[in-house]
Amino acid sequence: MFAKDKENNQLITVSMLIIAIISVAFALYFTRPIMIPFILALFVRIIIDPIIDFQIKNLKIHRAIAIIVAIFIIIGLFSIIVPFIIDSLAIFLKSADEYNYKVLILIETIINKLQEFQIEVNKDVIRESFLSLPFLDWASSALSNGANFIAKFFLVVIMTLFLLIGSTSKKKSATWENINKQVKKYIFAKFLTSSATGILVGIIYWSLGLDLALIFGTLTFLLNFIPTIGSIVAVLLPLPVAFLQFDMPSMIILVIVLPAFVHVIIGNIIEPKMFGQAFDLHPVTIIVALISWGMLWGITGMLLAAPLTAIMRISFDQFDTTRPIALLLSGKLHHQL
Repeated sequence: MFAKDKENNQLITVSMLIIAIISVAFALYFTRPIMIPFILALFVRIIIDPIIDFQIKNLKIHRAIAIIVAIFIIIGLFSIIVPFIIDSLAIFLKSADEYNYKVLILIETIINKLQEFQIEVNKDVIRESFLSLPFLDWASSALSNGANFIAKFFLVVIMTLFLLIGSTSKKKSATWENINKQVKKYIFAKFLTSSATGILVGIIYWSLGLDLALIFGTLTFLLNFIPTIGSIVAVLLPLPVAFLQFDMPSMIILVIVLPAFVHVIIGNIIEPKMFGQAFDLHPVTIIVALISWGMLWGITGMLLAAPLTAIMRISFDQFDTTRPIALLLSGKLHHQL
């Protein structure tokens, strides 16, 4: 009798959990125009908190002034980087005809090689299909998405400002303080390592003379928030441009090897020392998180997937009832069994 009641209770608990997960997923999906800027604002707040604390403690500046200075620093950095990215993209678009010509030569070389193996390919059809691709439409779409991103950035700044102003100095529970401390440590450390990776890789691309070096450096910074998979994508992303731009194979090899070396050093040596084992996520967890958050919030969700899942793992680890979920996310559930 008692065993049957226990089994029924477990079934009800699992059913309620599934319903709750589905409900939260629907809520996150339909509220994404608000939730995405809000989550980004929370991350920005965590990143600039050390700047504010430094001004208050060391420079003896009032908190309100420290917040304004920190916000202006973020906007200033953004204002410096964006024009360079736009100029880089404009230069690339001016060279579009040259790249088209190089692609056509590459296609013709591939077709000739295939014909050597008696594989018949209609050269004219492939050429016409390539020339009919809407490159200008893709470029204008990229620019319009960029303008949309800038508008969302200012929305994030406004939300961040309100989050900073609305923070209170009231005493919080030890559990909340521990969660807050670990989350801040993770986000700030990940931001530093991603920034270092993006800057170093961008400098490498620029020194090699690769087109869109700054854009690829920025994408490296963003993709570095996705463990393992992001680094692989970031290293392979410039290859099409490198193939079209450089005639020497050694330059193409350098475009791959040097950034990969930076990723290995920072990702496999520096990050584990900064994070320790507290923020480990199992590779399967990362893949599931990428798929799930990507379905909910698109590209932004995929970029935020690992940090959000790491924050969930930190939070679950603080409570006895949810600690098994934290162990499951890190792939260490069998350690407790």
